[in-house]
Amino acid sequence: MLDCLGLNWELAELVLHLNRTKPELVAFRTSAPTVEWDIKVAEIIKLSVQTKIVFFGPYVSLCASEILERPSVDAVIIGEPEIPIYEAASKGEFRGCESVWYKDQGVVRRNPQGANMPDLDLFPFPAWDMVPYRSYNGVELMRNLKPFVTSATSRGCPHGCAYCPYPVTQGRKLRIRSTDNVVEELQWLYGVLGVKAVLFRDPEFAFHRDRVVEICEKILRRGIRLSWRCETRMEDLDQDLIPLMASAGCIGINMGVESTDIEVLQAMKRKPFPLDKAKRIIHTCRKHKIESFCFFILGLPRQTKDSALRTIRYALELNPNFLQFTVATPYPGTALREWAEKNTFIEESSAVAMTGYNVTMRNEYMTSDEIRHLQWIAHEAREMQWQRLGQRLLQNALRVGLEFRRCVRFWMARAQIRL
Repeated sequence: MLDCLGLNWELAELVLHLNRTKPELVAFRTSAPTVEWDIKVAEIIKLSVQTKIVFFGPYVSLCASEILERPSVDAVIIGEPEIPIYEAASKGEFRGCESVWYKDQGVVRRNPQGANMPDLDLFPFPAWDMVPYRSYNGVELMRNLKPFVTSATSRGCPHGCAYCPYPVTQGRKLRIRSTDNVVEELQWLYGVLGVKAVLFRDPEFAFHRDRVVEICEKILRRGIRLSWRCETRMEDLDQDLIPLMASAGCIGINMGVESTDIEVLQAMKRKPFPLDKAKRIIHTCRKHKIESFCFFILGLPRQTKDSALRTIRYALELNPNFLQFTVATPYPGTALREWAEKNTFIEESSAVAMTGYNVTMRNEYMTSDEIRHLQWIAHEAREMQWQRLGQRLLQNALRVGLEFRRCVRFWMARAQIRL
């Protein structure tokens, strides 16, 4: 188990290590933005070490054939990787391993896809002790607490938002770990490994309210003093649940608002959330010292320049601790991708560009340049809010001139669009 970034290894050090250990199998977890680099690394390993190379990850499941065409890749895993990797490593071959597509003397063999693990409690806890976890830092998002790790208490998302890859890669059936299993992991992280902060990576952590209450109460009973952050929908939260989460160590909640335009949300199969109630949720979080992080998307279908500006204004009024403006991105497998392809709106299809921050498509009302300009305006408007501007000026008085020029640029752009 190698984390080259955590170990501060250069590529040459990785190759030397593999030459010494001579592994029979090397598995890469890859993603759309990193796949080209990972394939280059695989090519270098192939030239240096006689080993089989397998790729896995959500992006691999959606683009398996293309990745398997690369000469350095011997096999790919479709879907969840834990069982297929274990079987391949145990057998020493890919034949008969469910969910594995592999090359056999130039011919691609496709084993049947296995079912997702129905009972997540059967998985052991991630082996953080095998990687340099003590150097991991969640920086500002996790209040610079260290060491910091991630955890997932569930897989799958029952919602079918057209732009979201979660249901595509994890399925719409929500599979959850038992509360005892979750709290046992937290106890191990806190008591044995000395972890101070955890980011829960569930697509929707608080979907089952009673389950969150149970987890929080068990954390309190066991005296686990971990700080944690989660992601969930605003409609999962209420005035009673938020203070309980805070008392159990919650320091932050990530929430998607996406747009203030009901037509835009309905087109994306996203249930609208009352905007006034959203403000109350943010206020309650702030009252209980929980930092809020709100997501908004620019360039979705049916969004016009005016509706995008309304969304930006509302986001600034909402004033969460963290604010993120991404752009509509046609991830493979999503309904948004199908819509964009049908209307020939995709202007950049490379995997590397699929980050959520690069404008890769237009919509029926805005060009990609207009979307890109709105994204810049939204970011600059956030950065130029008096509170954030004052913080930066206090942190570094030498940057006054730079910030002044930035202000001038923003106000000139603001005048152009009458924000």
